[in-house]
Amino acid sequence: MKTLWYASCLVVALAAVAQANPVYDGVAYPPGALIGQGPALGFAAPWIADGGVTVTPPTLAHPLDLPATGSAVSGFFNFVDPLLNPIPPSPGNQFWASVLISHVGPNDQTFMGLGPIGAVLGDLPAVAIGVRLGQYGIFQGAVFTPCGKPFTPAGTTDFLVAHFVAGGATWSVSLFANPSNLVVPDLVLNVAPVTYGTMVNQNQAEFESDEFRLGDTASQVSAFGVVPTLDTTWGRLKARFR
Repeated sequence: MKTLWYASCLVVALAAVAQANPVYDGVAYPPGALIGQGPALGFAAPWIADGGVTVTPPTLAHPLDLPATGSAVSGFFNFVDPLLNPIPPSPGNQFWASVLISHVGPNDQTFMGLGPIGAVLGDLPAVAIGVRLGQYGIFQGAVFTPCGKPFTPAGTTDFLVAHFVAGGATWSVSLFANPSNLVVPDLVLNVAPVTYGTMVNQNQAEFESDEFRLGDTASQVSAFGVVPTLDTTWGRLKARFR
């Protein structure tokens, strides 16, 4: 009975910090315009996109990402889609995000972002992860903060992962660019406490993007498993109830 009570407490505690029910679009659509395709897992409606945004085979892939499906998104410029389940910045809420980006040159930028409920085509993201002029970083609206990791050569597919943790007054966003682990981020920023309700993406010249993922755990958005430590909810509960 005691063990059952401990297990129940663990389930409740983990549920309290799980906020981004899985969201995934591997762009498994026929070649052509992206507009009107979907909705994919975790989205509330089909994609709204500029006419130049296209579905282009083949898919992008990276050894640190989960298995890829479908094709990739290329062309110009913006594409947005409402989330089925908005993500509020309540203290303790956390989620992960990842995206694949392929480039044949450094010009100009691409990102996978999140905006408020009701964001429309052409709106800037409240926050996004991506690339601008040969640098990985985090976007806040039109403001871009780069990290120091060197840009990969042309023709490379990059894997970007972000961890979002809400503190009430801010979201803390940790960016990992082509990571070998998810322990030490390449950049950490505190951003505005927006309730995320829309995926807000953009591609510009020389870029493709693919495998758009949000999840409650790192293992839902990458090939990395979540390693229990005393700094995680799992580790704290084990230490308390062992």
